[in-house]
Amino acid sequence: MSYDVVIVGAGTAGLVCGAILAERGKRVAIVEKHPYLGGRAMEHRFRGHQIGLSSHLVEDPGDSLTRACELIGVDLTHSARSDSMPFWDDEHGHWIPIQDRYSGSAKQGLKRCIEALKELSFDDIDNLDHLSLREWMSRYTSDEGVYEVWEAISVLEQITLEPWEHSASENLFIRKLHYERKRTAGYSFWPMGGWDALWVRMADAIRARGGEVTTGATVEEVVVRDGAVKGVRLAGGDELEAAEVVVNAPVWDMTKLFADGVLPWDFKHRVEGLAADKNKACWFGYWIAAEEPVIASSTLEMASFFTTPRAGLPGYTLCFTGYDETVSPKGEYLTCVGAAFDATKHYGDKGYYDRKFAELWEDIEDMMPAAKGALWKKPHVVNTYGVICKPGQVGAARPDTVVRGIEGLYLTGDTTRARGIGIDKAARSGITTADAILGGRDPFFADTIRY
Repeated sequence: MSYDVVIVGAGTAGLVCGAILAERGKRVAIVEKHPYLGGRAMEHRFRGHQIGLSSHLVEDPGDSLTRACELIGVDLTHSARSDSMPFWDDEHGHWIPIQDRYSGSAKQGLKRCIEALKELSFDDIDNLDHLSLREWMSRYTSDEGVYEVWEAISVLEQITLEPWEHSASENLFIRKLHYERKRTAGYSFWPMGGWDALWVRMADAIRARGGEVTTGATVEEVVVRDGAVKGVRLAGGDELEAAEVVVNAPVWDMTKLFADGVLPWDFKHRVEGLAADKNKACWFGYWIAAEEPVIASSTLEMASFFTTPRAGLPGYTLCFTGYDETVSPKGEYLTCVGAAFDATKHYGDKGYYDRKFAELWEDIEDMMPAAKGALWKKPHVVNTYGVICKPGQVGAARPDTVVRGIEGLYLTGDTTRARGIGIDKAARSGITTADAILGGRDPFFADTIRY
């Protein structure tokens, strides 16, 4: 079979890219090895609750995934937005509003940071890839509480741990985007009806435009001859011909799709460095179901902590049923708690995992006593969230959309050169890749902020 474009992977970026290309008249085939759509943003039902590989709200203020859905006529209804950000005060053993971390003259320091951010252009932010968020903020304030306000959000979004690990460019991109589009430091929502239903609607829209979306089919190799892509070979030997191929795979799976010696040496080694397990953003988590909400104060909160009483780890907690009651059976609530850990020290250390899971559960019961009445709890380790966004490992350090040296080869996804958080970052990357194939910026996305 012959196509204009073959996309390897039906994650967020692959579906967004494929949707735009199909809408613009390209004959597209998306091939996904898993039996489900959405990649790392997949979900399934567990004991009646809708859960995923990890915790997924989307930080799209309306110009990325939402805009792509508008283009193809797919409904994406935003849930109510979060109404508070409680912060765990471990010294005193209770939750406080994050605003309590700064007061009096410190408020002027935060105001100076916000005003300075407004003056920055997005191009200016691209020049801050080497800095930590705190280094940039220290130009305008020296107040620890002000630092902690934005660093607490970074824990939620980037899963970075230490002050020197929070990237200035990644965090300032999001803060500026959300201040400009939503007049808030952080905007996020749940897609009403859930992610799985949304991915199915997008796939159906692609098929309605002449494209194909196939799950459970493994691409064994992206075929490259004489410095140009020719298509892909599937497990079993069938080939799909195409002059352009988009790889929507995380960096740790990317090079497996190519024969030895095909990829440019510098590109291959840069990808392999980023793909190292110790470069992954990781956390321990518990899914918790209970008959009363397991929360700090509100079912629409986005709560965070820098440390817990026993595990001593930073993280977040979120009640999904508060955003969409269809997530859970009637009369039950679903909460996700995640605590980030340092992959450079503990990746794959089962003894450490077991110890921290035990400590974290005791912490959860102390911090949110409703957890003591849980109907069930489901522990999970998330080690495929993405490449961690530390200074020096973001922006131009990531592989670009166009793979130079191989004609017709493109990349898309949140582990490539893109800005945003999780699903939002992947969607922006999908738009950028579609533009690259179409040869220019699509007018429908003219005001979408991205590379």
